[in-house]
Amino acid sequence: MKKLLLVAFVLVFASCNQTKIAYINVEDLMKDYDGTKALEETLKEKQEVMAKELDSISAPFQTKVQEYYQNAQKMSASKRAQTEQALQQEQQILQGRQQQATQALQQENQLLSEAITKKVDSFVSVYSKANGLNLVLGTSGNGTVMYGDDNLNVTSAILELLNEDFAKE
Repeated sequence: MKKLLLVAFVLVFASCNQTKIAYINVEDLMKDYDGTKALEETLKEKQEVMAKELDSISAPFQTKVQEYYQNAQKMSASKRAQTEQALQQEQQILQGRQQQATQALQQENQLLSEAITKKVDSFVSVYSKANGLNLVLGTSGNGTVMYGDDNLNVTSAILELLNEDFAKE
């Protein structure tokens, strides 16, 4: 009998401590966050700069290739082979530079994306504590949260605070 009363007391006590739960649509948050937009713009600008640099390097190579095709018939077999080998080596160097540029851009994207994710996570933590939330779920589209009352959706509140903070930087 004492055990039954103890279990009943624990259940009543547990039900008095309501857990406050909210959710965030992560997809919308990241799409509309000004920090993400700035990251995308920065990466786009860097990609354009790299593309221009690679174009400036590859333009002379393309000219050499065209000259080779125009003059190939007039060249001796050994001169043709020598020129082809030189062009292949130059092409490999250009491809290597393109791969390096792509990798550098991908690494920068990853680092900056991780920094944004950490900042968002930190903001969610601070917001949750300040608003007495015990649990905040993240959803993407119709993913993990199958249903959530709109009153529990704190996406817009957090997005507003994030964008205000970003504007200060």
